[in-house]
Amino acid sequence: MNRKRNITVILFTFSLMVLVALQAYYIYNSYRLQEKELNRQARAIADSVLEEMEKFETDDNEEKLVGDFKRLKTGITIQKEKITHPERLYSSEAIYNKKLENFLKEKIADSGFEIAMKSEIYSIFDDVQKKELLPEKRTLILYQTLQKMTNPLTINEGKWASRHSREDTDLKIDEKDYYIVKSKSTFQLLNLDFLVFKKVIPLIIISLLIVVLIILLFRNSIRNVNRQEKKISQLHTTIDSIAHELNTPITTLKFSVAQSSDTESRALLERQIKRLENIVSSIHTYDSDDDLISKEELENYFSEIRKTFDRINFRINIDFTENKILSKNDFQQMMNNLVDNSCKYGANQIDVSVKINQSIEIEVSDNGIGIPNEEKNHIFEKYYRITRGENLNVNGLGVGLFLVKKIVEKYKGNIEVHSKIKGVSFKINMPNEN
Repeated sequence: MNRKRNITVILFTFSLMVLVALQAYYIYNSYRLQEKELNRQARAIADSVLEEMEKFETDDNEEKLVGDFKRLKTGITIQKEKITHPERLYSSEAIYNKKLENFLKEKIADSGFEIAMKSEIYSIFDDVQKKELLPEKRTLILYQTLQKMTNPLTINEGKWASRHSREDTDLKIDEKDYYIVKSKSTFQLLNLDFLVFKKVIPLIIISLLIVVLIILLFRNSIRNVNRQEKKISQLHTTIDSIAHELNTPITTLKFSVAQSSDTESRALLERQIKRLENIVSSIHTYDSDDDLISKEELENYFSEIRKTFDRINFRINIDFTENKILSKNDFQQMMNNLVDNSCKYGANQIDVSVKINQSIEIEVSDNGIGIPNEEKNHIFEKYYRITRGENLNVNGLGVGLFLVKKIVEKYKGNIEVHSKIKGVSFKINMPNEN
């Protein structure tokens, strides 16, 4: 029983781990889906803000940008310091930043989103001089929010060309500028993790409750099993104690019967005392060291069986050559229990076949109420009884078939049970050799 319980615990633990893994995978996928959906909504807001910002783009602003490009191109200095921070060149950035903040606040409204945005130029290529004007890893910021981004997502990227020329014959100036400009706009939903967690927390709570409920139910089941095992153990101890206490009155009865002068009554009492001895011995032990059974003893035994169960129609077939191993007591205990079971469970006809040749083959079939298929794996357990309505009025300890199986195993044999249309058949096969 402990082995079965340990296997059950291991299987439950494995199943619980699989369940937790599946739940975690499901929650993770839900988290990713929510994350994707919230980023989509935030991107839609950022797109609409960019559309509003584009309405404020003017030719004047482009001229200012071109002027900044020239300053980068000539590498002029401001207050004797060389320009090393091109992101500070664009003089309209502060104005645009303020507009960006206002538009974002208006678009976000009550959505609970915290969005950061930035639009920047990351490449200014002078096609005339064939060189990049922006220092490496530097950008020219057009506008951005006060809150900075740590993991920006790109909204769009653009590439455009700017052609400008300046000509003055008096000053002998003839300049042509051609810039290829690359820009991009990015955004980030800053409180993404908080928003996603707020949406998936009900799923997490439900999953945890399911796992906790399963654990509690399994724990209660194990407790109930342990309680039942304890009760069964106590029952076994009680039955063993009762069987032990029966030895004294049985001995007294045998002595009293031996003193009786009534031959007929004495024979009947001796048979019943023998049955009691078999029952008691089946509870305590299933070992025996008596003589081997002979053909004559087989015939005498079945003659007594017919007298004991005179209401049963017996059909007995004996094929006996030589017995090398089977003891008289073991054979009688097996047959007593098999026949007694058939009689108790409604049989009025019992077919017995005993073949003791190169091997030992014993078959007992009856036409009783039979054994349900789902109970076949349990009927040989000690003290096990089938729980069904037909069995309620049948007395027994549940040790008969247990004893039969133990005796068969002692001889290194096997026993099979087969259900019939009506009744049941037991087949025993054992080697006939020392």
